[in-house]
Amino acid sequence: MCALLILQNRIGRVVLYSIDTVKAKKLIKNKIIMRPVTSPDYLSCRISKEVEEQFNNSGDFFYQAIENADGVPYQLVFGPGIGEGYYLNVGYGIKQLFGVAPVEFTEDLFQRMIEEVIPLTEDISRDPVESRQKIIDGKIQKYKAEILVTTPSGEKKWIRDTSITLIDDKTGKATGLMGIFFDISEHKQTLLQLEKAMEKATESDRLKTAFLNNLPHEIRTPLNAIVGFSTLLGEPGQNMDNRLEFRDIITHSSDHLLEIVDDVVEISKIEAKIVRFIKKEVNINQMLQRVYDRFKPAADEKNILLRYDAPFDENGIIIITDGYKLFQSLNNLLSNAVKFTQEGKVEFGYSLKGDKVEFYVSDTGIGISVEHQPNIFKPFYQVESSSTQRTEGTGLGLSIAKAYVELLRGEIWFNSEPGEGSVFCFNIPDTRQVND
Repeated sequence: MCALLILQNRIGRVVLYSIDTVKAKKLIKNKIIMRPVTSPDYLSCRISKEVEEQFNNSGDFFYQAIENADGVPYQLVFGPGIGEGYYLNVGYGIKQLFGVAPVEFTEDLFQRMIEEVIPLTEDISRDPVESRQKIIDGKIQKYKAEILVTTPSGEKKWIRDTSITLIDDKTGKATGLMGIFFDISEHKQTLLQLEKAMEKATESDRLKTAFLNNLPHEIRTPLNAIVGFSTLLGEPGQNMDNRLEFRDIITHSSDHLLEIVDDVVEISKIEAKIVRFIKKEVNINQMLQRVYDRFKPAADEKNILLRYDAPFDENGIIIITDGYKLFQSLNNLLSNAVKFTQEGKVEFGYSLKGDKVEFYVSDTGIGISVEHQPNIFKPFYQVESSSTQRTEGTGLGLSIAKAYVELLRGEIWFNSEPGEGSVFCFNIPDTRQVND
């Protein structure tokens, strides 16, 4: 009787040996275990029949060890072309990995599952056909790659395929592969999340650096105005009109400087997660009137219409929430709307929708281009364009508004078209009290 024995030679290459004199030892799990009639001598020491039998049966233990390490062992016998071979002794984990029983797993099925191949060594190609030919030509002895597959059920998974070539010692030709599949989907997902986190951290550092580089200029501009016009205000010979103009400039510069300091302090508290939530009664209509009074002079100065919509009388709607954060959220959105609107109008208001109070701020300003829209709520982000470089600000208003709305257990969103204006909306829970 003749048999084929798979062993490793001295240089570590797997080879096939043809053994002429063998006899059947026993049948285990439908596998015929073969051994030579006379045991070979290694280093002048004869191996006992018991030890020899353990070695002959060790294949099952190797498979169990591999599967215990969450790997799926396999043997692949090459066919005339790629996809025409067949698998032997595939581990039972193939069912969990691909949703296919071992007896149903074929090379053709596996090749059809492959979406992408990422070689882990330089000699391996992304094209499975090219890699197979290199294996047959002896240019690849060890195959290692990460492969994206789509299982028959439609699930996408990343696997690592590692294998060594089986060589016929007589012909020197590659006849197949012996390898292991590992499921690395979770590992790849973790790496992707880490990569995104790194990109986010890098972007945040870049924006923060740009902000800090620009901060001295932002602070120096109002400070120079305050110091300069305060000096002019004290000089003799100034008429009343000049004094009133200087006073207005000093007031505006002081307000702007205070806004810069407040923004920096608030974003620091938000990032440190030490912002407190203070509940109190808030009359929404009265709050809208305060916001209107604050921005009416700026709107009149630019000759744009500013109006607000309060659907109830001023004593009608009271909610329990953090009034300061709600006011600041509206204030920051109105500040941007007035700042970036050169003509037309700015409107704001609210409505009751289910269990939410929904606020809106709309303008006919410059709008936001598509490439900037995903980033506008990021801290320190400022859209750099010819139309916005002239405006003052820290780039923190929208990020603070978003953080405050989320602290109020609400959501914020917007729609914008370049040159057509923007509409920002946010909602908070309706904890309403209706006065008689």
